[in-house]
Formats: sequence, C-alpha cells, structure tokens
Amino acid sequence: MKRIDSPPQKWRRVGELSELTLFPVKSFAGISLQDAECTEYGIQTVGDGPLKLRDRFFIVYGEQTKEFKTARTYPKMVLINVSLDGTDAVKLSAPDMPELRVKIPQPSENNKHERCTFWYGDTVETVDCGDTAAQWLSKYMLNQDCGMRLGYYLVDTMPRRVPFKEYMQCYKTLRSSDMGVYSDLCSFMLMTESSIDDLKTRMSSDVSIVPRQFRPNFLVRGSVPYEEDKWEWIKIGETAVFRNVKPCTRCVFTTLNPVTAVMDPKREPLRTLKGYRQVTDPAMLKVEGTSPALGIFMGLYHTGTVRVGDDVFVGDE
Repeated sequence: MKRIDSPPQKWRRVGELSELTLFPVKSFAGISLQDAECTEYGIQTVGDGPLKLRDRFFIVYGEQTKEFKTARTYPKMVLINVSLDGTDAVKLSAPDMPELRVKIPQPSENNKHERCTFWYGDTVETVDCGDTAAQWLSKYMLNQDCGMRLGYYLVDTMPRRVPFKEYMQCYKTLRSSDMGVYSDLCSFMLMTESSIDDLKTRMSSDVSIVPRQFRPNFLVRGSVPYEEDKWEWIKIGETAVFRNVKPCTRCVFTTLNPVTAVMDPKREPLRTLKGYRQVTDPAMLKVEGTSPALGIFMGLYHTGTVRVGDDVFVGDE
C-alpha cells in the first residue's frame, strides 16, 4: 500500500516556471536566476566553485537586542544587493554606499556565535560576520557607526530550526526538515502569475504591484488563479519534488515597493487581500491570526536542478 507521505507516480502539467529568485540575506534584494539547485535548505546558485549563494543564509540583527531585523521596520534593506566576490566572499552594495567585500565565515573555534530572537520568541543561531560589515550596515540603516550586525549560517556546525509546536499541530505535513535557515518558515515559497494578476484586477488602477513584493522563490505561469492552494505535490522540471505545507500568510512587507523601498500609503495590496483572502479555518486562525494568504510554502522531497522555462506538474492521483 502506498504511503500517504510518498510522492505520486502520475503527474499533470499546470504551467511553467517563469521566474526563479534567490534571497541571500533576509530582507535584502533578491537575485534573479536562470537555474538553481534545490537543497533541503532552499535554493542555491549552480556552479563548480567552492562558494555558492544560498537562500536566506545571512541575517541582520541588533547588536544589543540580538533581535533579527527586517525591511518591515527598515525598508531600505530591500535595496541592498549581494553578489559573489571570488571564492570566499560576497560583495554588498547599496545606494550612496561604497561596495563592501565580506568574507564568508568558516568553521573555527574563534567564531563569534550569537543566539538571535526570531518569530514568536524563538531563537536562531548565527555566526557574526565582523565589525566592518556591522559598521557598513549600521551606517546605511541607522546612519550610525554601530547598532546592526550581519550573521551567517554554518550548515555543519549549527543546529537546524525546529517548527513551532502549534504549527506542527495545525499543519500535518510540516516536517522539521522543511524549515528554512532564516526564512519565515519553510525553505521554498511558490506563487502563480495568475493569482497576482487576479489580485491586480481587484485594486485601484493607480496601484502598481510586482511579484517581487511577495518574495517568492518560484513564480509559475499558465495556471488557474488560486489553484495552487489545493496543489498537494508539485514537481518542477525533471526531478525536484515538493509538498505543499501551508498557505503563505501575508503582512505589511507586501506593501513595500522593492525598487523604491517606499511603502504604499493605502497599504496595498495587503488591504485588498484582507478583503477576500482572509484565513477562515479555525485551526489556522489560532496560529495565523487574521492574516490573508497568497502563495504556498513547500517542503522538499527530492532534490534537483530547476530552470526558468521548466514545466511545473502537480500530482494526478
């Protein structure tokens, strides 16, 4: 008898992958990719070099409070770009700031490990990236010489996040291995163009939104609006297989323009989403509150390389 947590044998095509985006630092600008490797920690750049950019492996946190920081409070963060710089470092760039080379921390007894407060009082572990990076971030975000720190996740030396007990009770398909490093929850988030297009028709014509406001890793073209809500198993390309874990509930971050770093004064598209995409399931309300949902979080069941233009399939059993 086939196990309920086993991927299906039959698949039905529902669209194609139109955009693929990696976010190296939580709340920084995303990077558009043509292909990516899907690992249990999220997507990462493809290549033979020793260093790869990986999704949300960096985090910004307060020097004194040790609380993680996002563009919800510091909108300018979405204008910071990250790129690889050689075989052991990344380069940070932002408006009116000099470029900065940040060497990636390596496992060492001299590393400065920190415990940072995350969502709902949870904590995550990170390795501090040094005073130069901290000063650069503090200058850009606070116009001060200190206050912010940059942290990095070391896979082989740091513990994996554990899902909140309330989420495990509400979402039966959620596994510990589905948790992202510094993402809000899971390692992968998928959205569809059709759902975003339908959302646009419900808003005033003077409001402009782009998919990047929702920060999906995968954007799918060709599907029916909101049918992704009911997709259980998803396959992208030839080998990468995912399972729908839960709806992606939305917050004020969606009102932030990723190009200008300005929040919409009418709180769009969040305001419109609240009018017709509100969470209503009693169990979900208990853990999500009254947030609207758009897009889905996914867990990985089979690794693989995905490419823009790949067919997207759902289980057909």
